[in-house]
This record gives sequence, structure tokens and C-alpha cells, in this order.
Amino acid sequence: MTFKEIWDKHKSHLLNFIKTKMDDENIAEDVLQEVNLKLIENLNRKTEIKNYKTWIFQVARNTIADYYRKNKRYSELPINESEITNSSTCFCDLTGFVIQTYLPEKYSRPLFLSDIEQKPQQEIAEILNLSLTATKSRIQRGRKKLKELVNKCIDISYNNKGQVSDFQLKNNCELPQELKNEMARINFIP
Repeated sequence: MTFKEIWDKHKSHLLNFIKTKMDDENIAEDVLQEVNLKLIENLNRKTEIKNYKTWIFQVARNTIADYYRKNKRYSELPINESEITNSSTCFCDLTGFVIQTYLPEKYSRPLFLSDIEQKPQQEIAEILNLSLTATKSRIQRGRKKLKELVNKCIDISYNNKGQVSDFQLKNNCELPQELKNEMARINFIP
């Protein structure tokens, strides 16, 4: 199939899909254009695509996720800027410590580079000498293992938007001493 045939067949459905995921119609159009460019690039490289519809929608999902990752929106908190910086630095330090200490190296390194250092997955793949697919898989497995670790010791409450609203240490969970020491070091009070 030619680019025009593929694009004409899927463009309107794709745009409708993207609009359901984006708040701004102009941004949705931008995402559509990025998917368009990626399709052109892959056709020019003669990359084999077995199912164009599936491929295009997956590229759209990834592009939307990349957009939100790059343009994170944080709600304003009624505290001063230095408290925000200190709090997020402490949380990031603590998360990084947990990732590096309690996850196997196979998962901790890619997850740390992705979620703490905010490196793009392609760059992580190059750093670790892995394929992009293997890198994505390890990051996802690392997140799953981290979530399992957290759920063992912490009860998390979410608001109606799915955001963490509160957390409490479970009564039956005893934190390892090295984690308590790290929490004390960075003045993190759960």
C-alpha cells in the first residue's frame, strides 16, 4: 500500500482517537502530524509493517504518552517554592534509593535512568546496549516490581482522578534499617 492509501484510510479514526486522549484540539492535530511523519519515515526505510492500523494506533498511543511525559502538569500547592524543591528532591532521592537497593540490577538500572534521570528510552537502550523493545520491557517490569514492593508496606489512597492523595505505612510492615536511615538522611517523613 502507498502512504496516501494508508493515511486516507485511517486518518479520521486516528484523529478521533487522539482527541479522546488530549484536552487541546491543536495538540491533538500536532500528535496526528507526528504519527504521519513516523509513518512516512518507516515507509521510506521500508520497515515491514504487517498491520498498518494496529501500528499507527500504537504509534499514536506512544506519541501521546511521550507528550504527557514531556509536559507533566503539576497542581499548585499552597507552599513556597523551596519546600516544593526540597520535597520533590527528597521523594526522588528516596525512590531512586529504593529502586537501586531493592530491585535486581537488570530492572533497576533502566528504571532509574527512565524515571529518576528522565532519559528517553532510546537513549537508555543505547547506554545499556539493549534493543528498544528489551529496554521498554525491563522498564515496565521494573515498575511492576517497584509497585509490588511499595504495596507490601504502604496503603495508598487515590482521588477520583487516580492521583495519590494519601499514604500510610502498614502496621505489620517493618522497614529495613538501611531504608529508615536513608529516609532520615533526606528528612523524608512518610
